[in-house]
Amino acid sequence: MGDKMLRTVSAGCGVIGRSCAGLVATLLSLSTVQGQLAPGAGYVFPPVVRSGTTTAVQMGVFDPTPDLQWFVHDSRVQLRIAGPAGDFHLPPPPYWKGPRGGTNAPPIPREVPAELTIPADQPEGFVYWQIANANGVSKTARILVSHGTEILESRSRDLAQRLPALPVSVAGRLSRLTEVDRYELTAERDGPISVQLMARRLGADFRGLLQVHDEGGRLLADFSDTEGVDGGLTFAALAGRRYVVSLNDVDFRGDRAYVYRLSFVAGPRVLCTIPACGRRGTTAEVEFVGSGLQTGGSGTEVLRQSVQFPADAVSDTVVQLQTAWGAVPVRIPLSDGDELTAGGEAVQTLVGADVAVTGRLGPQCEEQRYGFEAVAGERISLELQSAAIGGSLDTVLLVEGPDGKPVGENDDSGGTDSRLEVTAAVAGSYTCVVRAAESLTGRADDVYRLCLQRQRADFRLLAPQQLLLPAGGQVEAAITVQRQGGFDGEIVVTVEGLPAGVTAEGDWKVASGKNDLKAVLKSAADAAVVAAQVRFRGTAMVNGTEQARVALVEGAGTLCPVSPADRQVPASVLAMTMVAPIDVLVIDRERQRDVHRGTTYLAELEIVRKDGFSGEVTLVMTGQQDRNRQGMRGETTVVPPGETRAFYPCFMPEWLATDITRRMIVHGIAVVPDPHGNPRYLTKPGDARITMIMEGALLKLALNSASVSAEQGGVVEVPVSISRSARLPLPVTVQLHVPEELQGLLRCAPLELVPGSDTGVLRIEAGEDSRLQGVWPLKVTATAMQDGRWPVISESDLELGFPVGCR
Repeated sequence: MGDKMLRTVSAGCGVIGRSCAGLVATLLSLSTVQGQLAPGAGYVFPPVVRSGTTTAVQMGVFDPTPDLQWFVHDSRVQLRIAGPAGDFHLPPPPYWKGPRGGTNAPPIPREVPAELTIPADQPEGFVYWQIANANGVSKTARILVSHGTEILESRSRDLAQRLPALPVSVAGRLSRLTEVDRYELTAERDGPISVQLMARRLGADFRGLLQVHDEGGRLLADFSDTEGVDGGLTFAALAGRRYVVSLNDVDFRGDRAYVYRLSFVAGPRVLCTIPACGRRGTTAEVEFVGSGLQTGGSGTEVLRQSVQFPADAVSDTVVQLQTAWGAVPVRIPLSDGDELTAGGEAVQTLVGADVAVTGRLGPQCEEQRYGFEAVAGERISLELQSAAIGGSLDTVLLVEGPDGKPVGENDDSGGTDSRLEVTAAVAGSYTCVVRAAESLTGRADDVYRLCLQRQRADFRLLAPQQLLLPAGGQVEAAITVQRQGGFDGEIVVTVEGLPAGVTAEGDWKVASGKNDLKAVLKSAADAAVVAAQVRFRGTAMVNGTEQARVALVEGAGTLCPVSPADRQVPASVLAMTMVAPIDVLVIDRERQRDVHRGTTYLAELEIVRKDGFSGEVTLVMTGQQDRNRQGMRGETTVVPPGETRAFYPCFMPEWLATDITRRMIVHGIAVVPDPHGNPRYLTKPGDARITMIMEGALLKLALNSASVSAEQGGVVEVPVSISRSARLPLPVTVQLHVPEELQGLLRCAPLELVPGSDTGVLRIEAGEDSRLQGVWPLKVTATAMQDGRWPVISESDLELGFPVGCR
């Protein structure tokens, strides 16, 4: 399916292989053509790249086709695709057993080699990307741009990886169940060392458990991400001592997409500040809240320092907090409004059009009240932040009217922070009540920031991130208007970036008093099926002045957003789409088929050809299966032109349980030219799952010993035996699988056992190399080929041990 291609893409354009112009699509919440299979954007490894560099990466995607179109939502970042998608990355053993063996499987990725080029002046932060083809468009995913020292996870077996001098960040992944990644560091001085985990903010769906052990194996500190918001820890270190930091999922899950960044800093860790923002051009006494700020230990402590905030129109400033262990850089946002701190009044009055107050709740102060005056009809925006500023509160915001009765309440607004917009029914004094949804224990980081803004006449547009436009057809893009400050005027909507052959139809105006628009986009019948980044823009007269606003677009990429800005992406993606001219029918649909464990089952399929299509059809295992794979895999198969029957091979490993059905989901791909002759790879899922129930194995491999000792430069013999069913009168090849890091250090010729011969000896030759020392987990397989093509496999594990400390 893949071709050796070299492609380059930057924001505003998409690039595809050969002469194909790929595409993107989604109507409102849809991301795929009805009945077809859209590609998926998963992850990038490494997930963090440095500014001023070109970095080789692997783009993890789901259900790709050769005509994929790639989008980066930042014109400064260049993405070069260096080759086709690789094979499926099936999760390696171990596998869930028992009840969990039937749980839903994560999607199976394929990886595309690429290069990311980041300019030297690129600011730190997230960059969004996504993919599309003629079947649909993925959700957005994201990478992090860093200015610090970044290295890759690189370890032998389960041994700890030694880190260089701090500060340093490691890009890694928990790729299999039970995996624990360990990092060893040596403290250069007495004082705190801080470790910060980023995973869910990168879209990785695991919750990390961090632990720190000293040289004697004593647990010094730990952090468990039970809330799913990432996090970190700080521990007191002694100069010259070695420490091991370990990371695993709290439930010991693992997957290829479980990428992470683990940052190590020799110093304390700041969580939040009071005030949380600084007013430009002012000086304020700032309370810094963090771990180890005073004692260097793991407890949450505070330090105070006077800060001069710049008057520049920048979004934030970096303050150097002076501690006993050196300066700690702390980024503090800037604002133009008043930034207050909570006082001791029963009700603190907030005065002004744009004002914020930062405070702290606790067992002795479980709620705080703030009053403000409003005239009848005035509209007030209120935002209660904690997660967004580094605090630990799950906030609740209540507004009471002049009569003391509630006029609005909000707990969560797309996260644990709160947001309200209220309209004063009558003139008078209103009260904001700040509370927490959980019991308070007196944590120093139980900090909040209440923001009050008196709405000015204005408006915002909201647009869908994905749009599907059928080739030669039309689509309605749902544009929503949020009016502010009493603005009720007409809004004219336009769109930028439409591809050739796509036009805006009708009168794109939001009338006075209306809040939505169905914006019709139409594709010419002879238009090339291409995709483009588009931006919707609204223009209106506000208080006698023409104002333009670009529509806000919500994307994906983080599993723990702390503010609406965390979900906003710069553009929508529009794509024309085509309908697949095939159906893929599973014969007997989901009838259970009896299959021997360790064998390859050939499932019969019918290919229904429509609209005169007679070309090849490629059958592929679908990325999203409905149960854990446990090593099950399908083989990509090409159905010749004109053929309407096919057999899809499903390999079923020998360890699959016999008390639960196993299922395989497949889809077909047909290549059809668009009106400009560009080939489009159109997908169609099978109409049912291939359903199998396991029977006994036809082949079984046994080792005389599962653990053997060896010497460097020596030879070790491992006796093996096999058991064959009478149904398998075939030669069997017994082979030792040497991992990549032992290539050239171990040699072992395959052992051929003809029918009637069931025993033999594997001769393992070891080189003279100190890298061999220790215990190596290896795999031995016995393989027979039914019909000369379809594998029957049995496996056994072998531990090969070399003396430690030898030359």
